Amino acid sequence: MTEEEPKIFISGNLEGLFLETTSIEELINCLLEAEPRLEGELKTKPINIAFMGSEQIKALNFRFADKDKPTNVLSFPSKGVDFGDESLGDIAICPEIIIKEAIDQGKEKQHHLTHIILHSLLHLVGYVHEDNNSATRMESLEVKVLKKLGIANPY
Repeated sequence: MTEEEPKIFISGNLEGLFLETTSIEELINCLLEAEPRLEGELKTKPINIAFMGSEQIKALNFRFADKDKPTNVLSFPSKGVDFGDESLGDIAICPEIIIKEAIDQGKEKQHHLTHIILHSLLHLVGYVHEDNNSATRMESLEVKVLKKLGIANPY
């Protein structure tokens, strides 16, 4: 593995959640232990994570997914547009929904947030859950990585 660390940019209001670039770096390192072939993308390309309110994420969800409702997270993989420092992509997260889901599902808020970020990172590198096989592959990798972090199976 290279010594290079990913460039992670966090913006917005976390509304009671806690997130530092070091915790995302740890998450990425655990992911790379489970799936080393992703190192080229996850260690070299910047990742943007924006926290936003339910109305903002609802507008994005409508614009990009044609769904007129707020959601917990949206992932926007880079389409190869390069303005000098091509990013891996953008992740939009709604803390209000993450917190509500964690309470409703009996999960720790931070654990749920970590899972959502991991799920989004996998989308940025091309993982999908469009059918049973791809969903099973993605979920099993998530469970494996979360276990390394001491987080219970979210499914």
